[in-house]
Amino acid sequence: MKKLKQWILAMQFLTRIPITKESMPAEPSDFKGAMCFFTFIGLIIGIWTWLIFQLGAFVDPLLGALLAAIAGIWITGGIHLDGLSDVFDGFGANRDAKRTLEIMKDSRVGAFGVLALLIDFAYHLIGFYLLKDHPAFIIWVPVSAKFAICVICSIGKNVSQGMGSLWIENISQAGLFVNLVLFIGVGIGVIPWTQALIGLGIVFGTVILLNKKFGHKLGGLNGDCLGATHQLIEWVMLTYLIIISRGLIG
Repeated sequence: MKKLKQWILAMQFLTRIPITKESMPAEPSDFKGAMCFFTFIGLIIGIWTWLIFQLGAFVDPLLGALLAAIAGIWITGGIHLDGLSDVFDGFGANRDAKRTLEIMKDSRVGAFGVLALLIDFAYHLIGFYLLKDHPAFIIWVPVSAKFAICVICSIGKNVSQGMGSLWIENISQAGLFVNLVLFIGVGIGVIPWTQALIGLGIVFGTVILLNKKFGHKLGGLNGDCLGATHQLIEWVMLTYLIIISRGLIG
């Protein structure tokens, strides 16, 4: 029963799928347990995005890519996009840590944030279209991003009392292992195992670099950093999968 509660908690936080109309009362241990389901929820989002792409592709692959990009935003409620735009605004201002955090907390979206959102939508639209001959690859993109959040939460330091503090430094080794197994399993399901292992290295390497950048600039992580990490990993993995689809990695 406790695991069901944690599953619902993760679904409520990461998606807008109407599991229940009521908010789940939760303790810190529930958030730790909920992180076991992050990559699985990424799989649900990936399958949903792939299905929408396939439906649109019956008319034209470009329409499928457009609908898939919109569907990905809809099912998550754009939860990670806010963090992406805030990080671009904060880091783009090139100020000290205190001022950067103040800019990131500002509810208004600046020029760098708008630019980040435009790039993000274009990246997904074009990326999904370029994967038209290998549409199953789309499934691994949100799976990779959710796994990346688990990794950065396990190695990063919390510097905020916001929503991010519920997850950062709050994942068990067992939870990380469960997410790792699912990440690799889905990867092997869509690409050869050697390429899936390279993808694992890419995720870890990118997360380590991002964590180092956030730590150097802010002293650690907050919720916006998690959102930005999620979207940036999707950019990186889309690029990697496009390269694979072109046969450039054997």
